[in-house]
Amino acid sequence: MKQPTSLRSISHSLSGLYSEERVLFGLGLLGIGLGIIGLVVMAVNGRMILPQGDIFKPVSFSAAIGIYVLTITLFIPFAGFSIHGRRWWRRGAVALGLYALGIENIQTYRGLDPRFARTGFLVDDIAKNIFGYVALGLIVMFLILAWRFFSKRHTIKNELLLLGIRYACITVICAFAAGLWMIANKGARIGATGNLLPLHAAGFHGLQAVPLVALLLSWSHVPLEISRRWVHTAGLAWLGAMAVMAWQTAMGRSVLEPSCMILLVSLLTFVWLLCAVRAVISCGCDGLQRYLARSRASA
Repeated sequence: MKQPTSLRSISHSLSGLYSEERVLFGLGLLGIGLGIIGLVVMAVNGRMILPQGDIFKPVSFSAAIGIYVLTITLFIPFAGFSIHGRRWWRRGAVALGLYALGIENIQTYRGLDPRFARTGFLVDDIAKNIFGYVALGLIVMFLILAWRFFSKRHTIKNELLLLGIRYACITVICAFAAGLWMIANKGARIGATGNLLPLHAAGFHGLQAVPLVALLLSWSHVPLEISRRWVHTAGLAWLGAMAVMAWQTAMGRSVLEPSCMILLVSLLTFVWLLCAVRAVISCGCDGLQRYLARSRASA
């Protein structure tokens, strides 16, 4: 039988993790803050800054970077880095993240596309090319982190959470692959209505979606073997939905366009949702039972 972890002790541990990684935590908040600022600018100025500046791009990019950094900050202490290795990984991730946020926002507010600018000066071309290498650098940094959770170097004792993180790592790798696809394609558009951005976003949101199911189940009294099945189901459903989205996009069709493929995406997403609801109910019921037991004991 799996012993449920105290919700209070886990929440205390999570807050402690963020205090250990203040720099990464600050980078995550910076990304979210820049996204909020972009929304305000859009409300006042409109979406476009001529000739090529689309403010919605840094809004979504900055917010995505912020959420991504805040999430992986939770994983880093369990990756089994040495003190020296963790310090260098942190420095590299922060430097790359700051450049990515800076160039995305600065160039857009100058009216340029930071990735595929067709106007500007030589320095803009250099900045654009560096941006490509920074993107590759971010991929390498994540692969270094992810590999540790697939080896024996990690320090996670929670088997369910480790399983959820492994699935999340695979979804993020798929998201980075979609990003490289965009770079090779010189844009997110594929064919008449296809767009790689939904696939890109789905991969990064898997970083929260699957570990969340695993974490909630680990707080419950659901037996370990049954919990593992639910986590596997959630992870495979998320990856399956991404695979179908990739196929639909490769055919040059929007993921919002009604089709059998999108019906399959909806079904797979619903499967993940069932897993999430199951985890929430299990965790909530067990938490309520523990609360009632404590109330009776103190009465």
